[in-house]
Amino acid sequence: DVYALDGQRVLRRYRQCAPFQTEREARLIEHVRAHGFPTPAVHDVSETDLVFDRVDGPTMGDEMTRRPWAMDAHIRVLAQLHDRLHRLPAPEWLDHEPIGPGTSVVHLDLHPLNVLLSAAGPMVIDWTNAGRGPAGADVALTWVLLRTGVPDGHALMRVAAALGGRYVARRFARDADASGTAMRTHLEAAARYRLADPSLLEAERRTITRLVPAAS
Repeated sequence: DVYALDGQRVLRRYRQCAPFQTEREARLIEHVRAHGFPTPAVHDVSETDLVFDRVDGPTMGDEMTRRPWAMDAHIRVLAQLHDRLHRLPAPEWLDHEPIGPGTSVVHLDLHPLNVLLSAAGPMVIDWTNAGRGPAGADVALTWVLLRTGVPDGHALMRVAAALGGRYVARRFARDADASGTAMRTHLEAAARYRLADPSLLEAERRTITRLVPAAS
């Protein structure tokens, strides 16, 4: 849950999490910010809460649905954000590897609804799932999220379905992984990671297992 504290800051409150999770998220955010990656600064952290800079602006997903003629430009920006993030070395203290071993910082939820389009440029939010891992798995997971959109799913799925998940995913794969190597190498792991989400809708599960049978 996210609450506005004032005109400059917002509070994100987790309903269920271990104390170390918010601390790890805050440390990782400061790490990527120190390397120039665009994400709101953390001002305070407790067992269940994080206080961030407030960022004004629509999500990339909102803009893609409002201005579909600019979709390709937004997809390129999304791919560029992946590339910028994956060029950052994972800090030595980060041992959380939710999608397999690797040396990059991986966000694992970097899709159009987690990019805010501010006056200063795109800002990536929601680092709940982030950790250390293979860059290609992060790209593959975003592809899975975009490709498996269903009309009755959560907000991201509705965006993907409305825009034509197949087209959006194909354009993202082209821009984020021109050779296709990362997709082929990590697609099964990305699909399994997604299938392990307890909130996954049955329609999404069927779509994923149809696309990546080996993951089921």
